Amino acid sequence: MSDDQNGVHVSRTVLFKVADKTHETTKGLEKLALSGLTTDYYAAFAANILLAKNFKTSDEVKKANAKKLSEVKKKCEECFNWVKKLQFYIKRAFNEGSPQWNELPEKISEAKKDEAEMLDLLPATFTLTDKYAVELKAKGMPTDYKLTGETLKGELETITKEHGKMVEQSKTYTVQRKLAHRKVYDTVNEINELGRQEYQDDPVTLKLFKSQWPQAKEKENGTDTPPVVQ
Repeated sequence: MSDDQNGVHVSRTVLFKVADKTHETTKGLEKLALSGLTTDYYAAFAANILLAKNFKTSDEVKKANAKKLSEVKKKCEECFNWVKKLQFYIKRAFNEGSPQWNELPEKISEAKKDEAEMLDLLPATFTLTDKYAVELKAKGMPTDYKLTGETLKGELETITKEHGKMVEQSKTYTVQRKLAHRKVYDTVNEINELGRQEYQDDPVTLKLFKSQWPQAKEKENGTDTPPVVQ
């Protein structure tokens, strides 16, 4: 998984596996504590790992946004069906091509899949239901037909705003998720770098600080900057 998704060069699975192992195997080491990696430091590290784990993945966020968008499209289609039925009533009352028929909004078909277009044209249809109420009702239009349309419009407006808000919030959420992942990633690197300095004369303990990032662990200097893992 690339930086675009997680804010680091490794997948979430690898990030948390390495972070958990680093936390468990290095906390409490005397030389680290004397260098500032105290009990409080490790407690904060554990809390940051948990915080990062609790973020939804980018795929989960995308699925939630897609689900809300599908609800918008479904409601837009309901509005379209309402308009088409109004067309039917006008056709019955005045015939297709009549002056009254020509008062219908243009681009009705295009509005079926465009919520902004639909919201723009609906008010004009409400005007027609009032203007020709007697004639349309005589041809079967329910008394509450305009109210039904207004309700649909209100629902479409609400759900469209909800989707827009979700999209905006997801951008902020993504930034926060990346920052949380980066904080865990950087903490692992900090522990490893300090550990290699403090325990360079202790081969057994030194092994704890050999980088566990993909591919990087094969490098002699134990660098904690791995290549991108797609």
